[in-house]
This record gives sequence, C-alpha cells and structure tokens, in this order.
Amino acid sequence: MRWHLFFSTIRRTLRMRLRPPRFWEKPPNTIWAHGLDLALRPLTWCYRAGLFLDQWRRRRRARTLPAMVISVGNLVVGGTGKTPLTLWLADHLLGTGRRVAILSRGYGRRTRQVERVPAGARAAACWRRHGDEPTLLAATCSRVPVWVGRDRVRSGARAIAQDGATILLLDDGFQHLNLKRDLDLVLLDAARPFGNGRLLPLGPLREPVAHLDRADAVLITYRGPRIPALATAKLLRPRFPGKAIFLCEKRIGRLAIGSSGGVIPPARVRHRSVVAFAGIARPEAFFQELTALDMVLKHTLAFPDHHAYTSADIGAILEAVKTHRPEFLITTEKDLVRLPRWLRDIVLAAVLELRFDDDGAAISAFLRARIENREASSPPVRQAAGGCR
Repeated sequence: MRWHLFFSTIRRTLRMRLRPPRFWEKPPNTIWAHGLDLALRPLTWCYRAGLFLDQWRRRRRARTLPAMVISVGNLVVGGTGKTPLTLWLADHLLGTGRRVAILSRGYGRRTRQVERVPAGARAAACWRRHGDEPTLLAATCSRVPVWVGRDRVRSGARAIAQDGATILLLDDGFQHLNLKRDLDLVLLDAARPFGNGRLLPLGPLREPVAHLDRADAVLITYRGPRIPALATAKLLRPRFPGKAIFLCEKRIGRLAIGSSGGVIPPARVRHRSVVAFAGIARPEAFFQELTALDMVLKHTLAFPDHHAYTSADIGAILEAVKTHRPEFLITTEKDLVRLPRWLRDIVLAAVLELRFDDDGAAISAFLRARIENREASSPPVRQAAGGCR
C-alpha cells in the first residue's frame, strides 16, 4: 500500500476543504465527541503507521543539493506564520548579499510540473497554475525566484542551475524529507501549539510532538500579549534541552490598497466600519485581530483554506457590502491573489508581518553562525543587497 498517498490525502482534504473541527482543540467531553473519537481512532492508527513507514522510506532516499537548504515548517495543520517567516528570511538573506530561491509545493495548483512563478504583479494572473502561497511569495518578493513542484529536489536543482541560488528556502518543508536540509525551522502558534496533542484526523498534528527533535530551532508565534508564548517556551525547554527557541509577534503591519502597490497603516481604519472575508486556516483569528485593531466589523464571511472564489461567493461578498454599507472591504494577502482583478482593486489586504523584538539579534546571530559554518565548506556566490517589499 502507498502509505504516503493515504495520509497526504487526509492532510490535503483537511487543509483545503474543511475548517479545523472544534474537537482538535481539547479532549472529548461529550457523548458525541467520545463516539467520534472511537470512530476516528483506526484512521489515526493507520495515519501513524503510514507516517513512520513513509518517513523511513524518504530518509533512505533523501538527496543532497549543492546549496544550503533551510526548511520552514510546522507540526500542525493550519496557519502558524510559515509564509511571513519565509518572506522575512528571504529579505534578511538578500540583505546579506546571498543568492536565494524559494521552493514551494504549491497546494491547490492545477499543474504538476516544476515551474518558476512569474515575479511581481504578473504572478496573480496565474495563481491557479502555481497555487496561492507561491503566487503571494513571488508577488511580494520579486527579487527572489520562487519555484513550485512536488519534487523539491528537482525544483531546487533548477533554481541552482538557472538562478545560481546558494540558499534554498523550503516553504512548508518540515515533512518533506526527500531533500536533505542544513537547517530546520519549525513554527508553533502560542495560542494552540499542539491542539489536543493528537495526530490526524483525531487532532491537528501532522506528526508527533517528539519529532521536534529534528528541528534546529523552534519559533513561537503570538498575537497580542507575550504571556502564552513565554508559557509555551517554558513547556518546551525541559522536554527539548538545548533547543534554540525564539519568540516572534505575528501581526497586521499595514493594509495594501488592492493591487495598486499603495499601503496605509491599520490606524487609518480605526473606528471605521468594515466588512471582512477570508479563506484561510483560521479566519476567526483574522477577524479577531481586526477587532483588536479597533475596526468595527459589520459583517464577516469565512471560507475554507485555499478557497477558489466562485461567482456565488463574490455575489455574497457584494451583497454584504450592499446590506451593511461599510467604509472598507478587507481580506488577507493570500485571499487577494485569488480574487478577480476588478475586485482586487477595491479591497484592502491585511499584510501579516513577524516582529522578533527582543529575539531579533539572537535569531540573526543564530542564522549567521549556521550559514557561515555551511559556507566554510562551500564558497558562497553573492549578489547585490536588496529587499523584498
């Protein structure tokens, strides 16, 4: 049996079609929940067996490329800030003159071959071909080539051959063991680092918490107060002694004015009426953050992660605008690339950013040490410094 097809189907179905079920957040506490728990246990046992067999097979066949490979990933289904971290890393490494390329699988894309995503504004025109996350990466960080393909070894080889990349960033790469990496960065959401602590489909874990042993560093993301992040770090340190742990705030840094390239600060929308919609892993967290920024949410519309907006969906959005007459219509950056051009031009897109604050110097020093150690055995090729945004 091809186990990787079995559990990748479970992951893909839960990631792309459903919103996270409530029982992922806590142990079963009702008769219905206990019944569902018993019904799903065999699937979880199969998933666990398939996971270990598949990872054993992939490690045996893992390939090495002549470039430094940095993986950005997580343990759970759902958003933890992988895309903002990938952008931050690309920008940081560009600033040091390194030649960087981003490798993404491209969830939801309509083609299978390895391709380079068009850079800048042209990316949004072909998001169905490449996937929304690679499209966002290419549109945001036009100076860094973004390659999509299920086989990261092939896409990495193309990035090295055609772009001269010396550092490859694997977006959502922690579970992709076919390609050996030099640095594994894993993100955890401080509000729900492991959910109910159980594997798919009984819980949100893509692999057991013990597999954090493979990570070189853990980045704990938080919104608002740092207390949950500090508590998560305190929980992890005795379990994974010596593991590098960094805290970073995940927040809306600015609002992009459609596809025009202009931006405004969130403060400009304080106490103003808003209709918001999102098709991401946790749309309710996005709506809560807008409320925390003192925006007056008149109406919200939630869609599944990676949702392809239909004419009926757009009709529902426009009907909400007609009914509630908001001053602003707001969505996420990732949703923006999935909208038709005419609608993108009248929407504000919340730009998610990571701020390291107290840990900024520490993570920069950590990355510098690891990169210089890798480059000591392979002289780097450098390019002119620059930024993503």
